[in-house]
Amino acid sequence: MRSFLFLVNERARGGNAVGLLQRHLAAAPMRQLPTSMVPFVDDLGIRRGLSKLTQDMIPVAVGGDGTLASVVRILRQVGRAEMPLGLLPMGTGNGVAHSLGMARPGCAIKALTHGAPRGIDLMTTTHPQAPVSLLSISAGGESLAMQDFSNWRQRSRLLGALVGGARGLRRVSGLTVEADGERFVSPQDRICNVGIYNAPCYGFGVTPHPRADITDGLADLRVHRSRIRYAAYLGSAALRTVSPIDPTPDWSKLRRVTISSPWPVQVDGEAVAAATFDVHVVPGAVRILVPGVCTKAS
Repeated sequence: MRSFLFLVNERARGGNAVGLLQRHLAAAPMRQLPTSMVPFVDDLGIRRGLSKLTQDMIPVAVGGDGTLASVVRILRQVGRAEMPLGLLPMGTGNGVAHSLGMARPGCAIKALTHGAPRGIDLMTTTHPQAPVSLLSISAGGESLAMQDFSNWRQRSRLLGALVGGARGLRRVSGLTVEADGERFVSPQDRICNVGIYNAPCYGFGVTPHPRADITDGLADLRVHRSRIRYAAYLGSAALRTVSPIDPTPDWSKLRRVTISSPWPVQVDGEAVAAATFDVHVVPGAVRILVPGVCTKAS
């Protein structure tokens, strides 16, 4: 019989994550299983929670992509990276859960009770604010949009999205991106966005690259130079289809990348400071419980 240690981000779901989890735990099939719950608000809370982890328990990250990345990072720091990890998505976008086909609560619960561990790739970085990433790292339109959204979302998520969306289509310069001895972006280049992507989905199920494989040991490098093509790409991603302009884009697949950006950097849906840093894809570094088959009714 499986037992679980739920690490719950108290701020997730507008501060309602603990109550929502309690309802899941009180219902079948979770009520038949041994569980413990540790709410947290910071890294210290995660560490305190993991100190209660026994060998027969499975840690479960309850929150969004940032929560999952924090738990993964600290598990690696304490030498327990090999442990299977559960995910109960209660964040804003839940990009990892969407990429693994378990964004709905029923699917996530099914993964906990009957799923098997699946090794997914992890991007490690030398950026001081973002040591790990599971989804994407980018600079340009995405990072500027996320910075604006972060600045406005406490007052109005809708207004933040509108402001960020308007700024996200501007072109920028000053970036350098190199990989495998080749320079893909130079400081004089004017681009809309450059990023490396580990998974098919952004948040909310938006799917920029349906063919991306979170288990192939490589990340996709994408450089968008044209506003029109970039807008078409984003529009098709929102509709979960392939871009009508670039139906079969030939993105480079890489394992090591160096990025130098004078602009904010987007990491898994959050804006962090401008920096020069390296990114390394570690194949199969995170073992997440995933459901075998999950129907829409789940």
